[in-house]
Amino acid sequence: MRKCACSGRCTPAPEGYSRREFIELMGATAAGALLAPGARADFSMPEQEFNRWKANLFEGGQPRVYTSEKHTDARLHLGGMGTGNLEIGADGQFTTWQLFNTLRDGHVPLYFAVKAGKVTRLLQTAGGPSWPRIARIEMIGEYPVAKLRFIDDALPVEVELTAFSPFVPLDARVSSMPLAALVFRLTNPATEPITVSLAAFMQNPVGYDARGTTEDNRYPGCGWNVNEPISEEAFSGLLFRAEHGKPASIDRPVDILASANLKELDSPPTDRPGELGVTCFGADASEFKKIADPARTVIWFEDAPENTSEVVLRAAQEAVRGGAVLVFGGIDQPLLRAYSAFTGGKPIARVDSRPDILFEDFEQGYRDWKVEGSAFGSSPAGGTLPNQQRVTGFHGKGLVNTYLGGDDTEGRLTSRAFKIERNYIRFLVGGGSHANTQIRLIVDGRVVRAASGKNNEKLEPAIWDVREFAGREACIQIVDEQKGGWGHINVDHIVFSDDPANRATFQLLEELLPIRFSRIRADVTDAKGAPQVEFAGVTFQPDSAEQAGSDGRKLFVRSLGKGKVIVVQGSVLVPAEAGFVAPRQRAYEFLCSLLGVRFVRMQGQHQLSMGFGTVGLGVLTNQPSETSGGKTGNTPRVTALVSFGSWDGAWDRFSSDGAFDPVADGMPSSPTPEGQTSRGAMGASVLIPAGESVEVPFMLTWHFPNKYNDAGKWMGCRYTTGWRDARAVMRSAATSWPALRDKTERFRHLFHSGTLPWWLLDCISANAATIRHVGVVFQIENGDVYGWEGSNGCCQPTCTHVWGYEQSLAHLFPDLEREMRRIDFKHQQREDGGINNRTEVPSPPRPTGEQPFADGHASCVLKAYREALNSTDEQFFEEYWPRVRKAVEYLVQRDASSHNGRPAGYLEDDQWNTYDEALHGVTTFISGYYLAALLAGEAWARRIGDTAAADRWHEIFERGQKNLIDLCWNGEYFQQHLPGYEKMPGEVGPGCMSDQLIGQWWAHQLGLGYVLPKDKIVSALRSIFRYNFKTDLTGWRHAPRAFAGAGDKGLIICTWPKGGRPPHVMLYSDEVWTGIEYQVAAHMIYEGLVEEGLAIVKAARERYDGVPRPPIMRNPWNEIECGGHYARAMSSWSLLVALSGWHYDGPRCHLTIEPRYKPESFACFWCGTEGWGMLAQERSGQAQRNDVSVAEGRLRLRRFALPVNSSFQQARVEIGGSECRAQIEVSGGRVRIDFQTPVTLESGQRLSVSIQ
Repeated sequence: MRKCACSGRCTPAPEGYSRREFIELMGATAAGALLAPGARADFSMPEQEFNRWKANLFEGGQPRVYTSEKHTDARLHLGGMGTGNLEIGADGQFTTWQLFNTLRDGHVPLYFAVKAGKVTRLLQTAGGPSWPRIARIEMIGEYPVAKLRFIDDALPVEVELTAFSPFVPLDARVSSMPLAALVFRLTNPATEPITVSLAAFMQNPVGYDARGTTEDNRYPGCGWNVNEPISEEAFSGLLFRAEHGKPASIDRPVDILASANLKELDSPPTDRPGELGVTCFGADASEFKKIADPARTVIWFEDAPENTSEVVLRAAQEAVRGGAVLVFGGIDQPLLRAYSAFTGGKPIARVDSRPDILFEDFEQGYRDWKVEGSAFGSSPAGGTLPNQQRVTGFHGKGLVNTYLGGDDTEGRLTSRAFKIERNYIRFLVGGGSHANTQIRLIVDGRVVRAASGKNNEKLEPAIWDVREFAGREACIQIVDEQKGGWGHINVDHIVFSDDPANRATFQLLEELLPIRFSRIRADVTDAKGAPQVEFAGVTFQPDSAEQAGSDGRKLFVRSLGKGKVIVVQGSVLVPAEAGFVAPRQRAYEFLCSLLGVRFVRMQGQHQLSMGFGTVGLGVLTNQPSETSGGKTGNTPRVTALVSFGSWDGAWDRFSSDGAFDPVADGMPSSPTPEGQTSRGAMGASVLIPAGESVEVPFMLTWHFPNKYNDAGKWMGCRYTTGWRDARAVMRSAATSWPALRDKTERFRHLFHSGTLPWWLLDCISANAATIRHVGVVFQIENGDVYGWEGSNGCCQPTCTHVWGYEQSLAHLFPDLEREMRRIDFKHQQREDGGINNRTEVPSPPRPTGEQPFADGHASCVLKAYREALNSTDEQFFEEYWPRVRKAVEYLVQRDASSHNGRPAGYLEDDQWNTYDEALHGVTTFISGYYLAALLAGEAWARRIGDTAAADRWHEIFERGQKNLIDLCWNGEYFQQHLPGYEKMPGEVGPGCMSDQLIGQWWAHQLGLGYVLPKDKIVSALRSIFRYNFKTDLTGWRHAPRAFAGAGDKGLIICTWPKGGRPPHVMLYSDEVWTGIEYQVAAHMIYEGLVEEGLAIVKAARERYDGVPRPPIMRNPWNEIECGGHYARAMSSWSLLVALSGWHYDGPRCHLTIEPRYKPESFACFWCGTEGWGMLAQERSGQAQRNDVSVAEGRLRLRRFALPVNSSFQQARVEIGGSECRAQIEVSGGRVRIDFQTPVTLESGQRLSVSIQ
C-alpha cells in the first residue's frame, strides 16, 4: 500500500458532485454533455476573442507586475537546493517557512521597516504587528530574483528590495547555499542629503519545527535560546542559536506503556536513556503481554478515548494487581467523561440502562442490506483479501472489506431503515481515511454522522452520539467511492446502545478508579494559570486518597493489589506536544517519580532535534555600493537590539531613534526559559546624498542539519556539510558577495533576455524554481538526491513516472540528476532488469518501493541516455551499459511474454503508469515510450559496440512501429486498442489522450529520430489541440480534482471526440496538468506547430497569475498537481530545448541547434554540460549569422550543425573575431562544421558562423 505524507488535500473536490456521481452522470457520453450554468457546449471562447488572444502569442511582452492589493497569491520562494525555503510575497510578507527539515509550512516572525525623516513604515501591506505600514507594493519576479518596490507618498525616499538566493547553473554548491539575500536600494530624490534607517525584527526560531505557530514567544520545542551579536570585517549581525543539554538520565529501569494517541513519543530524536522503555499500546492489548516486570511499569492513558476497549482495561487491571502504576491524565478525558455521564456518580449496580441491540455483525451474510457496485461482493469477507495487508480487529468470521479486487473497485452498501432507539451507535472501522471511504448515518436523506479508517487495516472502535435524533428513522450506508491508495473500507459489529462504551468497560473503571464522580469540569486553571480539570460529586473508593505529586499537581490515588491507580487532575502531557523533547521529558520525570525513580531531564535543546540549528541575520559592511552618480556610497552604520520582549517596544525605539545599540557593545542574551524563545533586531543607517542611491544588503542564513526519514532514521542534509553553522554561511557569502550576486544576476538577465516571449521564459524559470523547493528536491548527507512528486511529502520518492517528465534539473544541474540515475540503476533495478517505482529513503542497495511502472521504467532508460549525453566523456556510457541493457531487455521480455515468446514491439499486459492504475491492451502512450527506449538502447549499444543487441532492438522497433499503426491509428490520432474496453474500469478506448506521443517527445530531445511516421505524428498533435485544448473551462466538470476554474483555458488529459467514452474512465482523464501541457506543447513546437504549442503554454501560465480565485492557489512559482511545486511541471524546460533545437553530445562534443521561433531573428539561453550562455541566429536576405557565446564555464566543440534557408555559397567561422579553420559540409538544408582541431570556448568567448 502506498504511503503518502501529503499534508492535506491538494484541491477541493468538484463542487456539487462526488467523483462517483460525476462518472455515473457522464455514463458513456462526452464530458461536454454535462454543462454547468454559463458553460459553452464546446468549452471555447468566442472565435474573434480567441483570435485576438492568439495575436499576442508572438509578442515579446513585459515582465508581469504583481501588486499587493491584487496578486496576493504571488509568492516566490527563497533558499538553496535542499536547504529549506521561505517565501516572499507581493504583500511584502515572509511566509511558508520550511527550514526545519519537516514537510510542514511554518511561520517565523520576520519584519523589515524603514525610517526616513519623521516617517517610519513596516515594509509589508498585510500581516505582522499593527504598525504603520507601507501603502502599496509592486513586485516583479524573474526567478531566482524578486524585486519589490515600496510605494508610499509619505516617505521622502524611494525604497526597493532585491531578494534572491544565489543560483548558478552547473554549480550545485553555490546554488545550495542556505541564504536569502535581501538587498535594499534607497534613493533620495530630494535636493538635500537624508539619513535613512532600515531595521529587521526577527524571532529566534531555533527549536521551532513548523508544528503550528509560535504563540507570542512561546513554543514547546524552544527554550535555552540565545541571541548572539556577531561582528566580522565583512558583516555584522545576530546569530540565533540555542544551548544544547546533556542527555537525560535515570537511576533504574522503567517501562512506560502509553496510549496510542501518544505515538509521537517515538518521533526523533531519541531523547530517553536506554533504561527507559516507552511503547504505545493498541486496542488489542498485545503489548501488555510483553511486560517483563509490573513493578517497574507505568501504564499511561492521556485523554483516554471513550471507545477504549474492555480488553485493554482488563489487561491494565491485571498489570496493576501485579505491581504496575496505572495513570489517567488529560484535559478532555473522554472515557472518564463518558463514565461520569453514564453513572452520574452512582455505583454501576444502581445504574439502569436498556440492553444493547446488535444491529449487524455480518456473520450471516448481507441479508437485507442493499449492495451496489463491485467493491462489496456478494457476501461479507472472511478476513484479509488477496494482496491486502493483514486485517485485524474484527469480531467473528465476517466483516465488510471492500478491498475485493484491489483499491480501485467501488460500491455502496445500504442497510434497512430503522428507528433510533438508543443513545449511541458503536461499531468497528478500518481502511482508508478518505471522505469517500466512510460509514455514514443517514437521517431524512442527509448524512449526519460519518467515520473512516486511519489508513491501516486494523478495525478500531468508533462511536456516534445520536441522542439528538431519538425516535427518527435512519439507515446506515457504507461507501467506497475512492480509487487508488487506501481506496477501501472495513466495517464490523454495529451495536445500538445507551452506553457510550460497553457496560463491562464501565464496570472495570469502577473497579480501577480511586473515585466516583458526577462530572468533569475543564474550564479551570491552577495557580500558575495552567489548565487542569475539576471532578465534581466525588466519592472516594476503598484504599483511595487525594495526594500531591512530586511536581505539586493534585492526584487521586488508589492502592490495588501490589500496584496503584492514579487520576491526575490535569494533563500529564498534551498529546499534541508528544513530539517535543522538553514536554515529554517533563512527563517522563513525573511518571518515573510515581515509581520512586529519579529521572533527570535534559537542560537544553536536543542537538539532534529537527528544529535545532542556527540562523544568522546580518548586514554586509564592506560592500560600498555604487551610487547613481558613479560615486562610492556610504557603508551603513549597523546597530543591534540583541534581545527584546515587546514587538511594540522595539518598534517604538526604532521609530524614535532610527538605530539600536552598537553591535560591538552587545553581549549574548541569557538563555530563555524552557518553552520560550527570544527576539532580536538589526538596524542599518546610511546617509544618502541628494539625487543618489545607496544599497544596503541584509543576509538571512540558516543551518539545520537534522533530517529524518519516516522511520525516524537520521539522514542529515548535504548542504550543512559545507558550513559549520549559519555564521560560517554568512562569512562565506560576505567574502564572495560580488561573485555570488554577479553570477546570479547574469543568469537572471541572460535567461530572461533574448527574443522569446517573456511569459514563456517566466514559465520555464518559474518551474525550474521547483529544483530549489525542499518539499520536492532534497539531498541527504551522503549525497543521495531524491524528489517528491509535490511539496509537503507527496508522494514517496522518487517516482519514476512523474520524474519521467522532468527536464529542468537534468539540464541545469546534471551532476545531481546523475545521482538519481545511480539510485535507479544501482539500487532500484531488480534481477529481471525492472526498475522499481519509488524508493525508500535512504535508498538501500536493493530494490524497494513499488513494482516497475511501464512508463516510469521506460523513462529510466531514456533519462540514462540523456545523462550519458550530458557528460564530458564516455564513462557513463560504459559504466551503465550492462544495467541499461538489462533495463531494455526487461521491456522486451514483457513484450515477448504477451506474444508467444516473439517480441511484437508493443506491450499489452498490466501497464501501471502515471495515471495511478494499469492500462491494458495497446496504447502509443505506453508502447511509444517502449519504442523510444528501444531507440535509446540501440543508439547506446552501437556506441558501445554491441551491434548484435542494437540490430535486434532495431528489428523489434520496426516491427512495433508497424504494429502500433495497424492497431492504434484511427485516421486522426492514435487510440487504445482493447476490444471490450467499455466493460473494463480505467481504460480510454477511442479517447484522444494528450499523452499519446510522449515517447516521440523524448526521442526528439535525445536526437533519436521518429518513433512513428511524421505525418501521423503531426495529425495526432493537431487532433490533440483541436479536441483537448479548451479555451473556456467554465462549467467543465474536473474529476476527481480541479486544477483550473471558470474562464481558464487548459489541455484536458483525455477526450472522446468520436464517442465511446467508457462508463469508468481512466483516472484523472478530466483533469488539467501543466506537466503534460508543457510536454505536449514542446512536442508541437518540434513538429512546427509553434503557434499551437505557444497557445497551450500561455493558457497554462495565465492560470497562475497571482490573483486568488477558486479552485486552487494561483502562485506563479507553484504549479499544483498532487501537491504544490509539482515535479512534472519541470517538463517546461523542454520548451527551451524545442524552440532552440539545442542538442549537445557532450562526450563527442557535437552541437546541433535549430531555432523554431522566429528563426530570422532568434536568441535564447543555453545550458550545456560544462557551461552556459546565449545562442543567436539572424537572417537577412541570403545571409545568416549564428552566434554561440559562453557566459560561464566552457563549451567544447568538434562539430557544429545548424540549419540554413538558402543555397550555400560560403561560410566563415570565427572565435573571438579570429577566423577558425574548419571543414564545412551542406546537406538537406543543414550546414555541418567539423573543426580540424577541437575548440574550447571559454567564459566570455563567442563562436560566430557567417553564411552567405
